[in-house]
Amino acid sequence: MDTALSDTPELHLAIEAGIKDALAKVAKTAGDARERCEPDQTLKGLVINMTLEIDQLTVGHDGDKAPTASIPLLPTLALLVKRMGVTRDAALDAIKGAMEEALTLDKGAASKLLEEVGVAEAEALIKEKVIATLPRTPVKKSVKAKGAKLSVTGVATRAE
Repeated sequence: MDTALSDTPELHLAIEAGIKDALAKVAKTAGDARERCEPDQTLKGLVINMTLEIDQLTVGHDGDKAPTASIPLLPTLALLVKRMGVTRDAALDAIKGAMEEALTLDKGAASKLLEEVGVAEAEALIKEKVIATLPRTPVKKSVKAKGAKLSVTGVATRAE
């Protein structure tokens, strides 16, 4: 083993990123291993010898991003109904009917409807206003492994 990398943060990142990349490649060809595994198993003391090869490890820079914001749909509807006054019962019936109809819309029709009646624009403006007041979310530097190959060279159970 190269002693320059024997216990460095780069080694830890290479192991983590390399194994994730290699397992993602295996999952694409072999499928999700959880689907082929029997439930209610507990395996103890596994010793797995493996070789991990990584052609390239890239470590990016720390950064930040705009936070996300979700507008709570049901409380928004409740406030709308609360403000309806004498038309409240009719509004509740209209909302129930609209919810039933919305369940039948496919994604494309729903998006078109939101654009058509201006709800998408209103949501975007509210989110923009809310997000502008929130602090940016820190993002840790990205770590990417390319050409990762994981080979299991032996499996045993540890004597307890």
